[in-house]
Amino acid sequence: MEATAITVRVPATSANLGAGFDCLGLALDLFASITVTFGDWEEPPTDDVGEKMVLTAIRQTYLRLGKQPPHGMRARYQVSIPLGRGLGASAVARVAGVVAVNEYERGVMGEGQMLDIASELEGHGDNACPALFGGMQVCVQAADGHYLRAACKYPQDAAMAILIPDHSMPTKEARKALPDQYSKADTIHNTGRAALFVAAMANGQMDLLAEATDDRIHQRQRSSLFPPLFDVFAAARAAGAHATWLSGAGSSVAAICPAGAARDIAAAMLNAAQGEGYAGRSLVTKIAREGAAVSRVELVQD
Repeated sequence: MEATAITVRVPATSANLGAGFDCLGLALDLFASITVTFGDWEEPPTDDVGEKMVLTAIRQTYLRLGKQPPHGMRARYQVSIPLGRGLGASAVARVAGVVAVNEYERGVMGEGQMLDIASELEGHGDNACPALFGGMQVCVQAADGHYLRAACKYPQDAAMAILIPDHSMPTKEARKALPDQYSKADTIHNTGRAALFVAAMANGQMDLLAEATDDRIHQRQRSSLFPPLFDVFAAARAAGAHATWLSGAGSSVAAICPAGAARDIAAAMLNAAQGEGYAGRSLVTKIAREGAAVSRVELVQD
């Protein structure tokens, strides 16, 4: 039986970027490769959480298109981005499903519709948007429900040091740590610093980024779920980082830094976490220019 296999490359992401809660995000040069196979066989069960999210995204995309999905579908990860670490793993899976459907249906959706579907599945666009389009993005939901985005300029030579703890922080749990209301002062504080971050990145004013990532909305509240957070921040800054932030809902920590200091900064963050009894790993990467893309389409025999 002949089937169509579509392979999609999607970058990991880091969202919030300090003060830009639920609206700022950037793509990381860490790519997952997901293959979706469309055929007519009985759909096999899977226990893989990521694969389940891909398949759910496919079904939801077809529902929004007013079409029935193919009878049998399979999804397979070739490179894994860990779940529950704040690196956009769920957005990667959902974006892969949306892009695969668009390829299989011969480009029936435009960029805006793909963004709407992926962001709706995620609940917000801060991870879905950079996963789709790459680079650094501002993404907000308009009053009519559609998502709007603007790509941001950023220094092309900036490096990213990433701490990935073994300790997971599921998004639902991280959301529960947040209050229902914020003070006027804290709201003004974060609004100004989110704007400052975008402007500083566009102008290459890296000396402003430490202040631009000074958040009052979510990081201190979520530090109860990852107590070494501010020790990791301090270690990264002491090693030369321009700025640090809790990546997405955590537990990963991202630091933007000069390329020459990135390895030392990554090591310093890991040492700080290990010093408090938290194992993990660290790595050095950069902001990815490219977003999700179909890398291969082939006919296969089942």
